[in-house]
Amino acid sequence: MTADGGIPGPGGFGGRPSYQLPPVTSTAPDWAALAEANEREHRRRRLRLQIGAGALGVALIGGAVATAVALSGPSDNARNTSAPAVTAQPDGPASGAPSADPSPGPSDPASAPASASGSAQPSGSASARTGAKPTGSATGKPNAPAPTLPGVTLGGGAAVGGTAGHTGPTLVLHGNTDGWADSGSPVVDTSRSFTVSAVVRNNAPTGGRAVVTQGGDSYYSFYLGRDDWGTHNQWVFKVQTAAGAQDNTTYQAFSTAAGAATTGRWTLLTGVYDAGAKKITLYVDGVLQQTTAVQGVWQTTGGLQLGRVRYKNTWSDFWDGAISDVQVWDQALPATAVAQLNGSGGTSAGTTAKRSWLLP
Repeated sequence: MTADGGIPGPGGFGGRPSYQLPPVTSTAPDWAALAEANEREHRRRRLRLQIGAGALGVALIGGAVATAVALSGPSDNARNTSAPAVTAQPDGPASGAPSADPSPGPSDPASAPASASGSAQPSGSASARTGAKPTGSATGKPNAPAPTLPGVTLGGGAAVGGTAGHTGPTLVLHGNTDGWADSGSPVVDTSRSFTVSAVVRNNAPTGGRAVVTQGGDSYYSFYLGRDDWGTHNQWVFKVQTAAGAQDNTTYQAFSTAAGAATTGRWTLLTGVYDAGAKKITLYVDGVLQQTTAVQGVWQTTGGLQLGRVRYKNTWSDFWDGAISDVQVWDQALPATAVAQLNGSGGTSAGTTAKRSWLLP
């Protein structure tokens, strides 16, 4: 053995080389390192499990939300913005409107209350008086109150509704003392030129019948309607030329024999007062009937009346039938405008009326 612990090799003894032994290494395992490695591996596994569980929870929650949305449909806001607006449509005449059978005339409708102020209405169809379908209620809703006339009070026996053979609303009256409409205050300034017009259907075989009038407490200032006595049965436009409630101050323009006041037929009546020319004129269905010279028309303070007249301190000449397309102009319409009025079915003379009611 050599001095450094080796084994003498060749030449170790007596000059031969020596052999060196390798160092001794321990084969016992490092338990601390193994435990630390094992702990790291467990932490990695727990982390992977937690991440997987979280992802699964998110997926489950998202699926549940999607299912709920699909089942519930669009939100209220989505429905409000995407769905089209729906407007109620008319579906027939109001309760109590007259029947469509023209042979017996208008049937008994329900009465209607008063309403608000009036104004000129747009023009209507030229076929308004014949062959047109009845329009029924202006509201178009079942069991709705009957429509009213703007700015006019209706008597208890008056109603607004559809009448057979006419397009647009009509005032239906039955020749009794509570069948009328009253504006309450004057509509026509009779000291100046004016024109009054209406489309009417007369159901009464006899008797004087007022369509449109205006007057005071004792007498009328003008009268558009029907005169009937003996063999005389004519349409008439007449005026009072002075105060005093006397028949001898009444001036009249009558229809001709061809324009006799028939029953059961729609007719356009137009009365014109020309203050400058000092004359009154009656037109029937747009055709000139008669012109009468006058000195003027008595100015009164009573309201415009539909379906009745003030005569010798009492109401009389109650209309039996239907009245429609009532218009008042504060001018004397020329014959051409009256012809145009007839061509439109009584709705438009080419110039706007001062006041109007019962237009389509």
